[in-house]
Amino acid sequence: MRAHLTSFWVLYFALVLSLHAGPRTSTSYCITTDSIAAGGARNTGTSYTNDGNVGGVGGIATASAPAETLKAGYVGQLTEVSAVQLAASPTTVNEDTTRQLAATATLDDATTAVLLGTDLNWSVVSGPIASINTSGLATAANVYQNTAATVQGSYRGVNGTLGLTIVNVGTDDLGLYAADGLPDAWQVQHFGQNNPLAAPTADASGTGQNNLLKYTAGLIPTDRSSRLLTNVGGSGTHTITISPRLSDRTYAVQFSTTLSANGWQTLTGATIQDNGQTRTVTDLDGTSTRKFYRVQVSYP
Repeated sequence: MRAHLTSFWVLYFALVLSLHAGPRTSTSYCITTDSIAAGGARNTGTSYTNDGNVGGVGGIATASAPAETLKAGYVGQLTEVSAVQLAASPTTVNEDTTRQLAATATLDDATTAVLLGTDLNWSVVSGPIASINTSGLATAANVYQNTAATVQGSYRGVNGTLGLTIVNVGTDDLGLYAADGLPDAWQVQHFGQNNPLAAPTADASGTGQNNLLKYTAGLIPTDRSSRLLTNVGGSGTHTITISPRLSDRTYAVQFSTTLSANGWQTLTGATIQDNGQTRTVTDLDGTSTRKFYRVQVSYP
């Protein structure tokens, strides 16, 4: 009976020893032999901390297309989003066109994840972005000049922003001002957007000169004192004065003796003298007893 008991205890000790893992050590780490593996607990060494892993410390793998970083050798992993980066290629968008937005999340363990457009909640922070759909496709509004815009994407409560530039393609295609013969930028500068007083035939300042003439002559359409003035004087030699005379405009003096629609001719052989913004044109031909004059202005 005693011999039988001795055999039993020897077998018992053998089973206990087989359940313990051997110590694993190196210069940088040591895992104790108190457990087979970490098994959800924490083990630490000089250069590492191992949390919640069954087995050894896994490696990190990267891929370039699509760009991502993954941890290998883990049954499961919990992460938090620390930053969201938005991108578009390029970051310029022509007015009335679309641009696809992209996003990447940086996680709290320094790994990254490429996000789908539908993963984010999109919004417009500022600027002429007409809309962003649920897939991250942004639609630019119509503009009268190149204009900055900012969009935002939110993922798991973390926001990322991106600056875009909406490029003005057409110069006469803005809202109420489209295709009216005047540059949108000039109309917005003086009247704001969609103001009926900016129409080519309108005369906001009551000078008798409409906006088309004021734009062509380089005048301020809302200033009553800003007018194109012409005057004819003298006898025998007729003198025509033009003010203001601007260097980037072209002025042609025409004359007629009948005022008929087809009776106008360009005045030639005259002398021209400029003094600041005043031009004096002298018609040396005094043979006609009667002449009518008009000034044609061109820009550019």
